[in-house]
Amino acid sequence: MLNRLIDLFAAKSAAPSAVDDAPFAVAGLLVEAARSDDHYTIIERKLIDRALIREFNVAPENAAAIRVRAETAQADAADIYKFTKTAKNFTPEQKIALVEALWRVILSDGHKSDWEDALVRRVCGLVYVSDRDSGLARQRVESELAAGR
Repeated sequence: MLNRLIDLFAAKSAAPSAVDDAPFAVAGLLVEAARSDDHYTIIERKLIDRALIREFNVAPENAAAIRVRAETAQADAADIYKFTKTAKNFTPEQKIALVEALWRVILSDGHKSDWEDALVRRVCGLVYVSDRDSGLARQRVESELAAGR
């Protein structure tokens, strides 16, 4: 079933060869965001799992397995380029969803650090999301959080 869902996502993507790595790439970037303030919480882990479930329709246990694999890869990675290389080929809508997920993880603890802000700017630059679109994504997430969603 997971393969069918990934195939469905691949049909919508601009770069089918990168899609097999899409959930892993997103998880890697979200783990990087969660760890960037040196406080990687259970809430952030759950948000990462939810993002994978929502964006890629993976089962909860598969989302957790992808996240765990991404945690190891992120800890071993010298930079974020292995993750952004795949995300660069996402559709514009998928890129915005990624940026929203980054903000959701970053803002989940009620504040953002300069490191977290810089990470989002760096990711946006590497995957070609404008500062304006990132700001709008952040505002949407802040509104969600204020509404208690």
